[in-house]
Amino acid sequence: MAIVKRLYWRLHQNFVMQDRIPEYRATLVDAKDRGYQFLTISDLADCASKRARLPPLSLVLRNDVDSDCSTARKMFEVDRALGIRATYYFRLSTLDGVLMRDIQAYGAEVGYHFEEVATAAKQHGFRDSADVLPHLSSIRESFRQNIKRYSSVAGNLPKTVASHGDFANRAIRTTNSCIIDQQIRNEFGIIAEAYDEWLNGPVTMRLADCEAPTWWSPMPLAAALMQNPRCLYVLVHPRQWRANVWENVKIDVIRIAEGARLVATQAVH
Repeated sequence: MAIVKRLYWRLHQNFVMQDRIPEYRATLVDAKDRGYQFLTISDLADCASKRARLPPLSLVLRNDVDSDCSTARKMFEVDRALGIRATYYFRLSTLDGVLMRDIQAYGAEVGYHFEEVATAAKQHGFRDSADVLPHLSSIRESFRQNIKRYSSVAGNLPKTVASHGDFANRAIRTTNSCIIDQQIRNEFGIIAEAYDEWLNGPVTMRLADCEAPTWWSPMPLAAALMQNPRCLYVLVHPRQWRANVWENVKIDVIRIAEGARLVATQAVH
C-alpha cells in the first residue's frame, strides 16, 4: 500500500502538480518582512571562517539544480525581483551557461554540484565504502577534469561546491565529499564544501524541501519562520516547485536505467 501511495504522489508531482512558484515567492516575502537577511554559501563561509557575527536574522538559501533548469530560472527570477541572493549548485547534467552567468551578474552565487564517487560506483559496481579507496586517485582526477568543464561554462571556478546525494551514494553508504581534500581545495580555490562541519556551525535550524505530499522536512518553511531562528539554512530543488513533465520523465528514466546498470555491474564484479 505504501508503494502504491508513493507512486501516486510521484505521478501527481510529475504530471499534474500545481505550480508552486507563487508559494516560493510568498514565503520569501514573509522572510524578508520578518527581517531576515539572505546569505549565499560563500557569505556563510566568510563569516564562519572569520568568526564574524552574522546578521541578527540570517537565511542561507541554497538551490540544488539536480534537474530542470527552466524552473531554476523561474526561481532565480523570483529571487532577483525580491532583491534576494542565493546559491545555485549545478550538476554536469544541468550546466546552463546563460543562467549561471545571469546569476553571477546579478551578484548571487553559482557552484559545482559534484558526484564523482557516485559516477565511479555505477561504472565499477562498488558495493560499499571500502570499494572507493582503491579508486580515490582516479576519482579525484575526474573531479579535476569536471570542475574545469564547469568553469568553461560558468566563466570561472566556483568558490564553494556541494556534494550531490545520488542513489548510488546511499547504496554504498558513502558521500561524494570524501574526495574534497585540502590539495583539491588549494588547487581550485575552493573555500568550502557545503557539508563542512565548520561551515555549518553558525546554523541554528535547517530545512529542505521534499517530495509530495510532505513538501518540507522537518517542518514547513512558513512554520519555521514563525520561530525566528537566528540562522536558518534552506535547501530547495526545482523539481519540487513545478511540474515540468518532460524533464521529470527524463530524469526518472535515467534514474531507472542507472539503477539497473549499478545492479548489473555489481553482479559482474
